[in-house]
Amino acid sequence: MVFGLFGLFLFVVVLVMVTLGAVLLAHFIFGATRRSTRVVAATLGGPLTLVLPMFAIMLFDGGVRSGTELVAVIAILMSISSGMAWPIAHFATRRLDQSTQFDPQVFA
Repeated sequence: MVFGLFGLFLFVVVLVMVTLGAVLLAHFIFGATRRSTRVVAATLGGPLTLVLPMFAIMLFDGGVRSGTELVAVIAILMSISSGMAWPIAHFATRRLDQSTQFDPQVFA
């Protein structure tokens, strides 16, 4: 039970870190687009980088009986992870937009 709780805690911490990295990457790549587009890109990009290696192992190791099972696991994990990553991506993108705007009052 302790290992399960530690694994869940580690998953959440790593999810926060990769989502913050996805926010920076989305700001770099989609800088001219609207904020909502960057939030969606970071919300999907963060969990995808965390869950994608597990999908590759499941697919190539033969741990999946059918393709439908793999699609179901992908859909469930991405929806749960994206639900946890959306507030992080939203607030981090908003804060990043505020901090990257030039304020001439700083030098006055």
